[in-house]
Amino acid sequence: MLAQGAVHQDNCMSGMASAPPKFGDRRATFGFGSNSVRQLRGRLGDCTLRGYPGQVRGHVLAFVGPNKSWALNDQCEPGGTATLVPAPGDVALGTVVFLTEEQLAVLDGFEGVPSTYDRRDFEAEVLMDGEWRPMPVVAYIRQDSSQWYPPSEAYLCAVLRNLRGSFPALRTLTLRDAEGKVRGSWSHPGFGELCTGALLFEIGVRMPEPWQLPREIAERLRRLGAERGGAGGAAAALGLRPEAAGGGGGGPALEAGEAAVARALLSRAADAESSEDEAQAERAAEGPARAGPAAAS
Repeated sequence: MLAQGAVHQDNCMSGMASAPPKFGDRRATFGFGSNSVRQLRGRLGDCTLRGYPGQVRGHVLAFVGPNKSWALNDQCEPGGTATLVPAPGDVALGTVVFLTEEQLAVLDGFEGVPSTYDRRDFEAEVLMDGEWRPMPVVAYIRQDSSQWYPPSEAYLCAVLRNLRGSFPALRTLTLRDAEGKVRGSWSHPGFGELCTGALLFEIGVRMPEPWQLPREIAERLRRLGAERGGAGGAAAALGLRPEAAGGGGGGPALEAGEAAVARALLSRAADAESSEDEAQAERAAEGPARAGPAAAS
């Protein structure tokens, strides 16, 4: 496995994104799971990456497991992670980012290529300059399992963050197994209702230099130890006391700047997240059935 973060560039340290490079020979990479633009910026250390809405027809999002790296709920139970399964007449939503071969090689390490995930080619439609364009894309598809596992709350937050970046009207995730059977649905409960691991995701993905996810969440939970699932919820576990709203850190798991992000999140409802993120180059105002060529019948 390749070293994670091997292409870390200094431009992320400033929190400022410089002008994105021309696509050139970069490959269009379709992220339908946790790989939002900001998560990719944290993993690859490239703050020039931008996201474009994408869709792959004839497939849907599904969850299979077990996966331990995103086992970030208070019980530390393995959960499911995303894959695509065939579904004639349906459409899978995602975000397309243009990556170099070097960046894809680093991402392979995070995705466990070729044993856990592997790259597969798809034909997609990508929204660029206000127009849906047919385009070949590469996506990471689960290889080692077809068994249903419910995703952890932290992972669901990551998937919703990714998909809402490109499709802001999306509010609910449909949870399917590898056969396409619907096993349930999930909507964001509000930041104050999240478990500790999920709230840590919401903090880390918003930092000027995004955390390397999910590894950094696991490290913060390790620091907390038994406090991670204690009384008072995630805010109490992270030391985010109401009387400390004026500043300061958040206990052993958070530095001052991270605690400030956390308090800002806890002060608003989930739907106050507007997807106004400069990491997105474009957003889709319409649903998938109306966007691009006519939907498959």
